[in-house]
Amino acid sequence: MIATQRMEQEKILEGLAYAEQNYCSDDETHLRYDKQLLKENFDLNGKKVLDFGCGMGSMMLWYRANWDCEVHGIDIDKNHIQIANKILEKFTMTGISIELKNILLNPLDDKYDFISMNDVVEHIQYPFLENIFPQLEKALNKNGKIFISYPPWQGPFASHVDHAVGFSWCQVLPDKLLLKLIERNNQTLVGEIEHDLVDVYLGLNKITHRKLVKLINNTTNLKVSLRKNHCMLNKIKPFKNMNFSWFPFNVLITKEFLVLEHK
Repeated sequence: MIATQRMEQEKILEGLAYAEQNYCSDDETHLRYDKQLLKENFDLNGKKVLDFGCGMGSMMLWYRANWDCEVHGIDIDKNHIQIANKILEKFTMTGISIELKNILLNPLDDKYDFISMNDVVEHIQYPFLENIFPQLEKALNKNGKIFISYPPWQGPFASHVDHAVGFSWCQVLPDKLLLKLIERNNQTLVGEIEHDLVDVYLGLNKITHRKLVKLINNTTNLKVSLRKNHCMLNKIKPFKNMNFSWFPFNVLITKEFLVLEHK
């Protein structure tokens, strides 16, 4: 019992450190391109923001620190919410509220000017996404925007476990072989739902731009007002601002970004 409690406390501290780094750093986290694109394209001053799938709370703090906005974060993982509350206490920010909420069981009852889904959609299975996006549409104010970021399935980091397996694009391996490699280097995580790397990989929906846009078109009356991606080739100066959305360069895309709004 003592050993279990010690391990849980260590994981909480690990989660806090991870969330704090994601909040404080604009350059050294997997959210760096999200932050860059958000700063370049949006003014959230005076806006009501929903951080959907807020995780451990880093982006909620970042939104509030960069704009005079009201931020509400929801997540279905109680462990993530626990850490989000702790990091909010540490930085003592006002204008932020956090809620443990599954909108499939407890629908949204408020309206928002901006809804963000940073690295969330790839973790939700398609039948659930088909019910979630219509709710987000209803919760979006007339001139509101939905911001979505995710690593597309054909990209180098889509598996979420490449750091443990040892190489990128490992999702091309047969699942049986890849799961053996993951188990060999498995790690316990702070999440209640995704408790280790095996859970993370098995929870992925293999999302691509084509699949996501098709789902949105079939279930909502939203339109794509901006599409941007980050590709490995963007590190080369002449290609810095180019979108590489065509084969074979699309396999080098590390992050896809979509902005949705009412038609």
